[in-house]
Amino acid sequence: MRIEELRTRLEELRDAGFIPTLRHGSTGVGYTLEQRLGLGENNLPIPDIGGRVEVKATRRSSSSLISLFTFNRSVWQIPQHRVIKEFGYVDNKGRQALKSTVSTMSPNTQGLILTLTNGPEMSVSVLHESSGQALATWSIYHLVGKFVTKFERLLLVKADARRQSTGPEEFHYVDAELVSDPGPAEFHEALRRGTALIDIRMHLNERGGVRNRGTALRIRERDLPSLFSKRLQLI
Repeated sequence: MRIEELRTRLEELRDAGFIPTLRHGSTGVGYTLEQRLGLGENNLPIPDIGGRVEVKATRRSSSSLISLFTFNRSVWQIPQHRVIKEFGYVDNKGRQALKSTVSTMSPNTQGLILTLTNGPEMSVSVLHESSGQALATWSIYHLVGKFVTKFERLLLVKADARRQSTGPEEFHYVDAELVSDPGPAEFHEALRRGTALIDIRMHLNERGGVRNRGTALRIRERDLPSLFSKRLQLI
């Protein structure tokens, strides 16, 4: 499918107004879009740009955070079991744990905050503010590298959603943007503004070993385009 054909299909879908979902639940907005566009999977080839494009549909009113990917390279400045013991808490299962969302805006309840470095070696660190202890540091270039393995190009379609007193949820697909070329400058800025966040998700098991589910980079769906350097409005 070429760009102009895609644009035409999206304009026809927009002009159709509200249409009932083809699947109940949170995934209905994406599934309905794919079916109405005639997509058999969640990405499509666009020869004009020389590659396949991931397709993502969201509700315009949504403020949900989504996890883009997880990463857990050897970046911890102190051993992870010490991180959990010194900066964690006892969770509802009675385990020593550290499951914590961290941003650049202000310290969280565990006293953790993100700090950024500029220049050619751009990085992001989790810092315990009161002690000044850096827990972990990641290269922003590495984060971008992880991201592009799935989201090098993205068709992001936004829909207004409504539900009548009876009947299924309905969607009106009103905005579509093709974004590409995510870059370190965009990631740095998203972290600086606090729209991108880092989730730490680990605990100690019954033998005292570390169970790390992977650190996650998270962002609100509506802020996804800010991670890309090229943006083409389709409708």
